[in-house]
Amino acid sequence: MKYVRTLVMTLLAVLTFSACSEDDLNSTSIFPMGNSTSSNFDQWLNKNYTEPYNIKVLYRYNDLETDNFYNVVPADTVNAKALAIAIKHIWLGAYDEVAGPDFLKQFSPRVFQFLGSPEFNSQGEIVLGTAEGGVKITLFNVNALQPDNPYIDQESAFPNHQSEPMDMNYWFFHTMHHEFCHILTQTKDYSTEFRSVSAGKYQTTNWINVDDPDAPAMGFVTGYGSSEYNEDFAEIYSSYITKTPEAWEKILEAGMTAQLTSTGDTVYVKDADGNYVYLTDADGNRLPVYDANGSLVPVTDGNGNVVYAKDSQGNDIYYKVDGEFVAQDKLHTNLYYAYDDDGNLDIYFIYQGKLYPVTVGSGNTIYMTDAQGDTLYNKAGEPMPVYYRVPQFEYRKQVSYDTAGRDAIETKLAIMKEYFKNSWNIDMDKLRDVVLRRANDIKTLDLKNLK
Repeated sequence: MKYVRTLVMTLLAVLTFSACSEDDLNSTSIFPMGNSTSSNFDQWLNKNYTEPYNIKVLYRYNDLETDNFYNVVPADTVNAKALAIAIKHIWLGAYDEVAGPDFLKQFSPRVFQFLGSPEFNSQGEIVLGTAEGGVKITLFNVNALQPDNPYIDQESAFPNHQSEPMDMNYWFFHTMHHEFCHILTQTKDYSTEFRSVSAGKYQTTNWINVDDPDAPAMGFVTGYGSSEYNEDFAEIYSSYITKTPEAWEKILEAGMTAQLTSTGDTVYVKDADGNYVYLTDADGNRLPVYDANGSLVPVTDGNGNVVYAKDSQGNDIYYKVDGEFVAQDKLHTNLYYAYDDDGNLDIYFIYQGKLYPVTVGSGNTIYMTDAQGDTLYNKAGEPMPVYYRVPQFEYRKQVSYDTAGRDAIETKLAIMKEYFKNSWNIDMDKLRDVVLRRANDIKTLDLKNLK
């Protein structure tokens, strides 16, 4: 079974031929085959793979073991060694720790094959791995691995697949868990209930057009998972145990889409009394809305005029600094609002590209006027300034979401967890903890020296 992902690519092939005599040809193959001299690496593989797990690692190119329809290159020995060390600690070690040492002896694939380059099919899809009858797993693109700078991305919900250095989670470990999941489900089938959750939504041939960030809204964790239910099962499994809980939650959040009115406006949740429900922090305080400049957003009426806050008696609330009203200034046109660290309101204005508090006056105070435009004076005969009022601010309303995608993923995950617990005595949450911990060791692993 092939595990494929889409990669947009352009191939430019330039073939150059030059005449040579038959005497120039060397009969020695560049692809070592047969009974080659056992190297230190071969001996290490025998001790760490073949003897404990009955697994054979093919890192030398053998055209009898590859699909001759594709052009691939051999794996570099240094990189093959690094990958074998990493797999031993992160993949084999995880299942040993969770399922016991006999589990992989019985159910692991018997052959791991490493190839140096990716494999592409006629549709431009990149093949990350193949599993053949539960016997052999082939991993590609081994030559892109950087033993001196190994990288595993556990935190991204939708990682960059062309990142540098290469993401070993995407190219190798996600792939291996995916293919191993197929082996397990082919050995012991899972509930048909899983297949019914997203029945009628699988894309079959169109999955190639489903981008990973868009897949959760359809009920799938990746675009490839939308191809059919067996791939859906393996993608949920491999994604769940190779991503942090925070990354998994982001996938679930992507499975929630905001509901819209017929005119395209966002629908917000209202309580039983018809009032909007607002988002709050841990202390129950409403979360304000900020604009692109980081300013609090005032409420405006239908005419675009700012709506100002009033106290319980209906009086305007004025902006004060150290208990004193602050007079409006003609220079202070565009205003910006923010709360300081103590939760007090600060009002700013911009002058020549810089922010200044409105307490910095220009000497051109704005005074109150009557209906005729004449300045008003107080009892002492002094002109009466116009003081800054505090606006009402917009707060983040709770969006009404369509959670069908998230619900489908969570339902399928629950079925999967029950399957692994009952059929294999594997707690997927425990397995994830172990996989993440061991993968996090990648920077401290010595991938160049055999031990």
